[in-house]
Amino acid sequence: TAILHDYNDSSSDVLKMKIVPSKVSSILNETKPWTWIRKIGSDVAAESIVLSKGEKIRPVHLALLAQLGAPLDVLQVKTLPRIGVLSTGNELVDAYESSKLKSNQLGKIPDANRPLLLSQLGAYGNCAPTDLGIVTDDDGIDAISSRLNQILWGNDETEGIDVLVATGGISMGEKDIMERVFVRGMGGKVHFGRMNMKPGKPTTFITIDKDHSRKLVFALPGNPVSASVCCELLVRPCLELLHNGVDIDEIGRQTGPNFEDESTMREAVKYVVENANVHEEVVASITSDIKLDMGRPEYHRVTLNRKPIDNNSGQYIYQATSTGQQRSSIVLSLRNADGLMMLPRGGPMGCGSTVAKKGESFPVFMFSKISSSIGSGTKFKDSSHRPILDYNNDHVHNKREKLMVGVVICLSEKDRGKKDVLPDELGSRIVRSLGGESKASITSHVTCIVPTMAKAPNDNFANKLSSLIHGPAIEGSNVIFVVVASKGDTSKSRTRHVAFRTGLEVNHALAPIIDKHAHALALQVRKGASSQDGIAAMFENVVGTLRERSSLIITCSDIGLERAIGAMKGSLFHAVSVNS
Repeated sequence: TAILHDYNDSSSDVLKMKIVPSKVSSILNETKPWTWIRKIGSDVAAESIVLSKGEKIRPVHLALLAQLGAPLDVLQVKTLPRIGVLSTGNELVDAYESSKLKSNQLGKIPDANRPLLLSQLGAYGNCAPTDLGIVTDDDGIDAISSRLNQILWGNDETEGIDVLVATGGISMGEKDIMERVFVRGMGGKVHFGRMNMKPGKPTTFITIDKDHSRKLVFALPGNPVSASVCCELLVRPCLELLHNGVDIDEIGRQTGPNFEDESTMREAVKYVVENANVHEEVVASITSDIKLDMGRPEYHRVTLNRKPIDNNSGQYIYQATSTGQQRSSIVLSLRNADGLMMLPRGGPMGCGSTVAKKGESFPVFMFSKISSSIGSGTKFKDSSHRPILDYNNDHVHNKREKLMVGVVICLSEKDRGKKDVLPDELGSRIVRSLGGESKASITSHVTCIVPTMAKAPNDNFANKLSSLIHGPAIEGSNVIFVVVASKGDTSKSRTRHVAFRTGLEVNHALAPIIDKHAHALALQVRKGASSQDGIAAMFENVVGTLRERSSLIITCSDIGLERAIGAMKGSLFHAVSVNS
């Protein structure tokens, strides 16, 4: 080995070069044969597993498969769930056309929900989102139902969708018609109709079945922050479960293979839910006081900052800062949020405090993924959500599965003669409307005569009605229907009249024994009854919880009874389980 060396000869101006022996020894002199050659199969040992069934494919997996010579064009993968996003409301203008809004178009706003949710769902990577546009309240129940049925189930030219996410039209206003669209127009079943959370209280979950196939419907609130938070907490884990699927063989090993058995199926569902991936979470201390909501637990938008415990330990703590005003219309509260801090309900019915103090720590559900996939080992059974359900309490299951109904029938003095006829008839109508004997049973029924309304409140009647409701005859009921019988001949609808004055007397008598009023459910009852018979709108419905027992009480007329119960049926089962 030699090197080249430049030098100038003093006798000449010409640059010359000479070869000088090198003192550096070549490493090749010490190299053994095959030193720099990789042997065939040395990167991946024979029978190594590089990609497992059910694993979500990432870029590195594609490189591995290509390196091993696996044909990527025939790789078998699961189809992403197809999810449609729909906005509802007369006030909405497509966000892509909002520049066309005129200054005189009062009451119109750009639709922020669809761009938000479509982007949010697309970022999850576990679904294929589709924009379904906007439907207005004026389109009507039949027209909207027809359109959505075609979208859900598809036709010869379109494939249909698996999950529908609709925003708006699900609360308690006169124009909120979407629950009626899904239930009455499309044959859906409401599984829950109210959530004990802020934001997102009106959220409703519905399934629609047809020809041994099932579609899922998430009806979310119309405010964009509520829609986004509920999509994150409810829709995202559901889509993850749909996309990943479940291992039937593993479930069978854990619970037994006989899924026809009701108890085995219950254990199987429990296993699936408890092992479902949910959001990763961290515990963070808040950097300032936060006022607690007195009515519901709150998912508070926060930014996170990771700080070392000290300079040498290499350990960190998280600090959380509120993103500001949390009103569900303020999209800006989501802008810099890293996650949702789960704050407890405040006040005497909650944690006992009205303020979360600076320095106190609470769990934060992360928006972004700390590692490769949602959950990445965080299961529902290990999360802060776990206390929501108590699978070990069979009594809770029984109450959720079946309503125990007590019936109090209130008759005016003039209709006293009906007291021997009405109980069985009304009991059958109530059970039938609640889904049959598998869903509800009449524990007992009693009849109460309402005296003619006087100028002053009738304390004797109030005491008598309270005694009946709290007495042994109604004991064991988790729902009590107080039905005020209509006036006139029940066999001739033309002569029937809502007992308006009698209803007022009954509601007045119930006031002292009702603890909390459920005004939203009462409105559902009234709207449902009036859709069956318009005259039922005259009746003042009341829904609430009793002070001295964990029962739900509902006052209604026997006119429009079936539709009244149908309108609140989904919410009723949920409300009873929460109240119990």
